[in-house]
Amino acid sequence: MKHLSTEISENKLISGQYGDIHFGPWGLECSDRHSFVTITDQPRNAILRDDIWHLSDGRLQIKYETEQTSSNTIRLCLSVEALNDIPLQDAVIRLVFDKNAITHGIIAGRTFTHCNSDKYRLYPIKQVQLVGQDGGTITVRLEDADGAGRFDPYMYLRDRDDHWIIHARLLPCDPVDQVWLRWANRFFTLSAPNGVSRFLWRISPIKKLLWRLRERAGRRCPEIQAVPLNHLKAGQSLGLEVTCHFD
Repeated sequence: MKHLSTEISENKLISGQYGDIHFGPWGLECSDRHSFVTITDQPRNAILRDDIWHLSDGRLQIKYETEQTSSNTIRLCLSVEALNDIPLQDAVIRLVFDKNAITHGIIAGRTFTHCNSDKYRLYPIKQVQLVGQDGGTITVRLEDADGAGRFDPYMYLRDRDDHWIIHARLLPCDPVDQVWLRWANRFFTLSAPNGVSRFLWRISPIKKLLWRLRERAGRRCPEIQAVPLNHLKAGQSLGLEVTCHFD
């Protein structure tokens, strides 16, 4: 019989194992236009000071909890509170699994094998599954989401390098406050003027094409995409609750 073992420290899952499947680290992400908050990598233009994250465009109080609630279930909760008005791209709970011992993933009724595509297979759904070589199933489920009326919940399944990555995300919903149309590469990032970005966003076929284009198309696509942002007002909060169940 397979056994779920986890190492959880300071509310962050460091590593875990279920049968032959290894996973971790798990964490959170959040970003405005210029800053990127993470607890599993190097933050960008964001500083944690006295339990408050200072981003380029404002300050956030972020609470994150990880708990193994049963012999085969892990629960994760994220709360992001704005301490002043701030435009945000997203808020994310991030789970990472080694690709070894996993045969395929399932999202929105579609099955995918790992081919290092780096595609964000993004859908407004509540469940993603991974299937192990031994037939075991890992089910990641979005149990609750609070977008403060400005953000909608999504989940994605991504195959990158030696890992499967699953996100539960809150993304801006229409009408959006800002649109960041950008082309990025290893040397520089070019941004379209705000007026041009807003104009293109109002054209439905262009909006559909450019919305997070690089993420959806994968690593073979140039780093060109439109990223909407919505303002979270001071005192408003975003929330996510996710469970990961091992069978």
